[in-house]
Amino acid sequence: MEATALMRRYYDAYNRGDAAELSALLAEDVVLRSAAGEQIGRDAYLATYRWMIERFEDRMTPEHIESDAAGATVSIHDRLTARIDVPDFLGRSVRAGDVIELALTGRYTIAGDRIARIEISPRSPD
Repeated sequence: MEATALMRRYYDAYNRGDAAELSALLAEDVVLRSAAGEQIGRDAYLATYRWMIERFEDRMTPEHIESDAAGATVSIHDRLTARIDVPDFLGRSVRAGDVIELALTGRYTIAGDRIARIEISPRSPD
């Protein structure tokens, strides 16, 4: 599958809360590196995903997808709306209903038709 199409499927599944579809798009030994640290393996990724969507309505919008031979780099607008009070999220307390908007960059390494590595970081100002 072409990288841009894979990324669009990934974000669609992520935003729909479709953990089964996400699982099908990830390598078994996928690595996720983000502000929360590093998780290794599909089960660890899905545990992190479930933690997020239990606490937040998380809508990640890919604003720009640039693919290359290794995978894709994605400019992401992430809008999180807290479903419940979260005492510590990214070093701050969040109350139910609070909205957090983040500008992120995602670097995705693709092996075969699966995502093998995800690195999410704050986007540098233009």
